[in-house]
Parts: sequence; C-alpha cells; structure tokens
Amino acid sequence: MNRRNFLKLMMGAAGYVMLDNIFPSRMEGAELKRGYHIVLISDLHLPWRSKSFPDAKKGKKIFLQKEKILQNIKKWGDVKEAALLGDFPARYGNEEEFLSVDKFMAKLPVPYYIAIGNHDYAYKDNPGKNGKLKRGNHAEKVKKLNAFKERYKMPSLYYGRTIGKYRLLYLAPDACGNLNVELSQAQLEWMKEEIANYRENPIIFFCHAPLMNTLPQYNKKVNKPQTTAQPDEYLSKILQNAPKGSLWISGHTHTPVNNPGFADDAVNRYNDNIINIHNPTIDAKRLCTNSLYLFEDRIVLRTYDHTKDIWLDEYRRVYENK
Repeated sequence: MNRRNFLKLMMGAAGYVMLDNIFPSRMEGAELKRGYHIVLISDLHLPWRSKSFPDAKKGKKIFLQKEKILQNIKKWGDVKEAALLGDFPARYGNEEEFLSVDKFMAKLPVPYYIAIGNHDYAYKDNPGKNGKLKRGNHAEKVKKLNAFKERYKMPSLYYGRTIGKYRLLYLAPDACGNLNVELSQAQLEWMKEEIANYRENPIIFFCHAPLMNTLPQYNKKVNKPQTTAQPDEYLSKILQNAPKGSLWISGHTHTPVNNPGFADDAVNRYNDNIINIHNPTIDAKRLCTNSLYLFEDRIVLRTYDHTKDIWLDEYRRVYENK
C-alpha cells in the first residue's frame, strides 16, 4: 500500500481531517504527537472496589482521581480515541455500579471502543456471604452480556475495524461458561477468518484477559485459565498465523507498572509474532495508563503516570513494521 492510499484510509477510519505528512519517518519531540493516538483504559471498577478500599473516604478519593484521566485526555489534545479494556463496574455489575460507569463514560472527550471484561457480565447483582461474588448461570450471563452491549451501543459483542493499514479486533468473553474469560467457538472461527484476511500488516487485538504465560509468575493467580484468554491451546493455534508485529492489548491482571513483567518483551512475547501489552487497573492509588501511537511504519507505546503527571520514558517501546 502506498502512502497516499494509507492516508486516505486513515481519514476514512478516523472520521476527521488529517494534515498531509501525518506519518513522519522520524519521531523526535513534537513529531510523536502526529501519530494516531489511542489511549488505553483498563479495569475502571467504578465507582471503586470497596473490598480493596474499605474506607469510604479513601474510596471516594480513588474515584475522584480517575477523572484525572479525562482531564489529561483533554489537556493532551492529540488523543483520537480510547480503547476500554473491560471491568467497568466495581464488582457485581449491578445497576448502582453501572450508573457510576454511565457518568464516567459520558465525560469521555473522545470516541471509545470496548472489549468486555468479566465484571461486566459474569456475576449476580447481589453478593454472597461476606460480600463474595456469586457467578451467574449461563442464561444470566448471556442476558447481562447482551444488556451491556446494548447499554453502550456496541455494534456486536466482538467486532473489527480498520485504521489505515492496521486491523483492530475487539474481543469478548462470550462463551458464558465456567471460565469468565473464554471466547466462544463462533468468535474463534471469526478471529481465524480475520487473520486469514489481514496477513500483510500487524493486527491489534483488544481483549480483557492476557495470553497465557506472558507474565512472570509473580503470584499464584497469573498464567492460569481464570486469568488468561481461553481456550488457550486453540487460541495458540489460531494466533500463530497472525502477522509479525501484532499486539495483544489486555488488562484483567491489574499488573502495575513497577512489576518486572509489565514491559518486558522477552516475557510478554507470544508465539514469536505477538507482544502482549499489559495494562494496570485505574482503580489504584498510583494511576497509570498506556497509549498507542499508530504510524505508517511503526507503533509507539508510551506510559503515563497521572498521579505524578509525567510520561514514564523507561517504559516507552517502539514496534517497527516496515
């Protein structure tokens, strides 16, 4: 694809007027802002997780802190859209929690696209003993999943779109079985077809859960069926055909930026052709988000600390795809 056609595609996908020379071959200083900027927001858990922050005063402080992301998106001025990586409500996914989600979403100053998480659909509205989660049955999960889709006007539970030469796929845990991060057979076949149709350029997968073994074993929960995209074996077979330089963008594990595996490509690599980009929860005292910048010949990843209001240069990564 030549540069002129690529620019036309970008304009059609983004829905805004782009300046000529939008994809410079060099990215120094302000030139980085000319990339197509997608901010990644994961595990909102609105208003806040009372189990993690039992002190209501501290919880409200965490809740108010989350709005700083919205302020910074406006301040940056170059964000084109947001990718929301699931777990919108705090815990149960009941109406009270979703009202907080609605208020937050209404303040987002850019278009957003969604990958659904387990707390968005998988649990009953009311807690069990001692506030424990109670899993819904299959019918209840399906009902909640479809209600979520309708509430946030998603085109379907899983879907794809194109920005320039990049194919973006947004996934959902729609199997509604015992594993809350499992993709249905129908979705897996759709992914297989998408990969077959887009072989020339990187695919960006947005999924709430990470891929198996893309984190160091820093606690007993990571790299397990409940905390990784499933079914892992079949996913591995499908994804081995994905173009080199593809990215899998995930949340779910709440992996913080100071974790040794947060930005270690040697650990995050999957099938030699995909890098798993892990994103921290914003329901935390230290509020950090990742951003993708799409260029014609590369993808740049940056991490921002909203608590300190600084870009964390030590986590900047560049993935070339000439």
